[in-house]
Amino acid sequence: MTNYIEANSVDFVTDSLECKRYMRVEDLEKLYGLTQDKMMLLASAAGAIYRLPRITLICRRKLEDYMKHLCRIPNTKKYIEKKYVRIGEASIIYGIGHHRIIELARNAGAVYKLSEGTVLISLEIFDGYMEQFHLEPIPLKNPLWTSEKK
Repeated sequence: MTNYIEANSVDFVTDSLECKRYMRVEDLEKLYGLTQDKMMLLASAAGAIYRLPRITLICRRKLEDYMKHLCRIPNTKKYIEKKYVRIGEASIIYGIGHHRIIELARNAGAVYKLSEGTVLISLEIFDGYMEQFHLEPIPLKNPLWTSEKK
């Protein structure tokens, strides 16, 4: 027996903003609730603007990487840069487990203990510490594409 997907649900998946890698400025305005000027300012700072004939696209991944430390203030449309986050937020931002993020933050010296239950992690210090784990890319033996013409 075959199960069929309704046409409406297929349209929803393909039209969803979640699956688009490159988006127009108007779509990003609706998504983030920012004006066009602020959106273009953030996108240019992130290096995410692609100008094609008669259209301007913004790479969503580059923009979100640039905006990862920005936080929206509730009941307003303002974004601020977060410098300190709690352990749970840090584990979500970096995709690292709760105990591992605590261990790495302590090694980095990025932990600030305010009271018995409140522990904050400095993102600036932690980012600098994480850069030491960055590996250089290894070239392939037989690359699929080369820019040189033979």
